[in-house]
Amino acid sequence: MLTITPTATLESVPVAGTEVFAVIAGQKVYLPEDAKYVMQDRRGLWYYSSRKPRPKEGDWTPNKTSIACLVEGGYVRALKTETCQQWLDTCQRTVRMVKFTDGRRAAED
Repeated sequence: MLTITPTATLESVPVAGTEVFAVIAGQKVYLPEDAKYVMQDRRGLWYYSSRKPRPKEGDWTPNKTSIACLVEGGYVRALKTETCQQWLDTCQRTVRMVKFTDGRRAAED
C-alpha cells in the first residue's frame, strides 16, 4: 500500500525556526525549511524543490517533491489547483521569515 505523508500544512504556522511559505491560489502554504522554489506542472499539481528547477522533456526536472497536505476528513492529498497560467511561468521563490521576540523579519539564504 502506498502511503503519502504530508509535506506541507495550510493552517498552522511553525512554532520555532524559519517560517517558509508560498502563496498558492491566494492561500499560504507552509513548507519544510529546505523548500526554496515552488512550481506547478501541466496537470495542476504543485511541487517544491531545494534547487532552482529547469524544464526537461515537457516537465520540471525530477529533483522535486510533491506538496501534500492534510485535508478535511483526515486524508492526505497532493495540492492541486486550476492552471491559470502556463506551467513554465509558475516557478516562484518561497518566502522565508525568521521569528524574533518582537516580531518577524525576512530570512537570508
